Amino acid sequence: MTTVDTKILAALDQDARSPESVIGKKVGVSKQVVRYRLKKLQESGIIENYYTMIDVGKLGFDSYYVFIQWAGLNSKQESDLYQVLAKLPYVSWLITGIGRWDTVILLCARSIAEFNAQLIELKSLCKTHIHDFTFTTLLQAEHISYKFLKTKTEKPLKTTSKNKLYSLDQKDQAILKRINHEARMPVTEIAKSIGQQVYNVHYRLSQLKKKNIIQGFKPKINIQRLGMQWHLLLISFKTVQEERTKAFINYCKLHKNVYYITNTVGKYNCMIDIHVKSTEEFREFLFDMKNAFEDVILLYESIVVFEELLISYLPQIVLDKTIKERSSK
Repeated sequence: MTTVDTKILAALDQDARSPESVIGKKVGVSKQVVRYRLKKLQESGIIENYYTMIDVGKLGFDSYYVFIQWAGLNSKQESDLYQVLAKLPYVSWLITGIGRWDTVILLCARSIAEFNAQLIELKSLCKTHIHDFTFTTLLQAEHISYKFLKTKTEKPLKTTSKNKLYSLDQKDQAILKRINHEARMPVTEIAKSIGQQVYNVHYRLSQLKKKNIIQGFKPKINIQRLGMQWHLLLISFKTVQEERTKAFINYCKLHKNVYYITNTVGKYNCMIDIHVKSTEEFREFLFDMKNAFEDVILLYESIVVFEELLISYLPQIVLDKTIKERSSK
């Protein structure tokens, strides 16, 4: 990438809905150059899409990470199975990799009973191919930034466990559905596609952001195309003072290689997304982390992420539940 490309990506990482003219002013080029470079970045597969980050905790949902190790699957069977799993209405995230686990799936559910029903369906779909699995419950996830872009983050973008609840009417649902994977869609186009006035879409977007239902807008960047590796580090804590675990979390947030950090309850207490240029750089990160927090870390496991098959902060189950709730009132 050129320096201009890097600066454009950094501006998008800060706010993917920024108009081309605003990005151009930040970068020091015309909006025509921004439009051309964005087109090239998309054609090359570096930018895959633009997604809207929504906190489903504020809509009454908890999030559960399911870790699966496969057995007896050939490459075609595995690919076919992933296509089925990615279409499930309660699946929000799906990655594949190599390491302790082959697959990580994020599920959204309103209750532990609903999550259990989802697990039963998952195991039924996977038949006898699950060799081992476990799960954790999300407490809070913080989307930091693509550190290699040196993005200036104004505020942390977070996904939380079920907390203060808001309901969505059909107009809110329609807006969020349109920008779920097309976060840069102009307001005029959103309004036209859902049959609403432009001023009404503007107002509703501002309210959804004010309530922190919409946390932000991000580009989905394929870091492998930039020659980088993505490692997912799974950590279990020792029983230590809360101040030390907080210190560890803050250490990770500030580290130059950390992109995303998730606090969970279950087999693991923390998940860290790490971007590095080489295996040696990842090894260096591990050594530094263990040396600084040997009193905090009980054990760790890692996954080299191959592919992010799905990322959706608005899985269909969220819309379906909201629709059913409103129609029953």
